[in-house]
Amino acid sequence: MRRTLLMAPAVLLAFSLAGCTGGQASPAANPAPAPPASSTANTADRVLAQAEEGQDLGNGRPTVSYDGLMVRRRVVIAVHTGLDADVAAIRRRLDAAAAARGTALSAVSPDVLEPAVLQQMVPEVIVALPPTATPDDGRTIVRAVTEEDTGKLGVKNFYVLPVLVHDLRFNVATADPGAVSAAVDREGIVSDALGNYSTQVRGGQLSISYTGPLLGDETVESVREGISRPAHIPAANVSVGPRSASGTGVDMAAEPPWDAEQLEGQAIHPHTE
Repeated sequence: MRRTLLMAPAVLLAFSLAGCTGGQASPAANPAPAPPASSTANTADRVLAQAEEGQDLGNGRPTVSYDGLMVRRRVVIAVHTGLDADVAAIRRRLDAAAAARGTALSAVSPDVLEPAVLQQMVPEVIVALPPTATPDDGRTIVRAVTEEDTGKLGVKNFYVLPVLVHDLRFNVATADPGAVSAAVDREGIVSDALGNYSTQVRGGQLSISYTGPLLGDETVESVREGISRPAHIPAANVSVGPRSASGTGVDMAAEPPWDAEQLEGQAIHPHTE
């Protein structure tokens, strides 16, 4: 559903995706009209700076008009550590605990978290659970890790937090999708806006898929322009839709603001003895 809103804070999520070419792209969604401009950020510093400056973020959340199936819920584990923490060892402990329970964790960036959370701590380790995982799944993994003396690795606290993620696919019809994909990569505008994305080329269509932090409408439009320019077409001809038509999306109009109590009392302390 397409609407332009100024909302109160919510948490965001970014997943690391390696760029790839090949495979079958999903059918293009209907081109979306350009929404009103807003502002977003791709790093924790920019998110915090914009929130403080009141740059149309609605207390931390960008203006998000691309919602419904384009926005999904996920769960992350954020680890608050000391300066001398063994980050690699902490991540190995988390991966091992997750694997023992048939779960794989994905690396994420601290800038996925709500600005109010980042004001309290910027985690050195933060990972995302699979789409079907629940906060209880995350807490189960963390409790298994805390039994392994992670306090000696420099862990102060673990947090299991719910987040929102944009799950988008940009589609464009073009006579030479491979050349357009290469040009998009060289230009770098799309990578600057999205951070990580994957590409699919099939027939006369290029698809660029993104799963990560909620993007402000202005950022979505900049991506459409970054794709349209090397394709020599209007930005309106680059469609935006969900990566998947299945599952449950999020209506941003009905989404409650970030509740600071979600962080209070959520810390899981490591064993130090």
